[in-house]
Amino acid sequence: MPEIYGSWAERRANIVTLGTLTTTAATDRVEVSGINFTFVHDVTGNNVTVVDEGSMDGTVWFSLDEAKSHGQTGIDAHFYPGRIVRFVRSRVTSIGAGESVTITMACD
Repeated sequence: MPEIYGSWAERRANIVTLGTLTTTAATDRVEVSGINFTFVHDVTGNNVTVVDEGSMDGTVWFSLDEAKSHGQTGIDAHFYPGRIVRFVRSRVTSIGAGESVTITMACD
């Protein structure tokens, strides 16, 4: 796997699973080289809220858009065009007991 995901590599090399979260926590950060992002939230449960975040330095984080609330089990894709950041991650701000979300990101 590449260490930096983005427009320099083949498209399939620009997809990474950020992780599966079961508590209010953040995924590990990944470094990116691109401006268009797709985050896929694969949710099990009905009380999961996720914030997809960007950072210029890997320390100070900001939301790429508003938090995404998921009220049922399923898969949702969220698209963020024209965002210039160096790092991305996702953070779960609300999750019920026994629930989880697996987050995958693609960058171009």
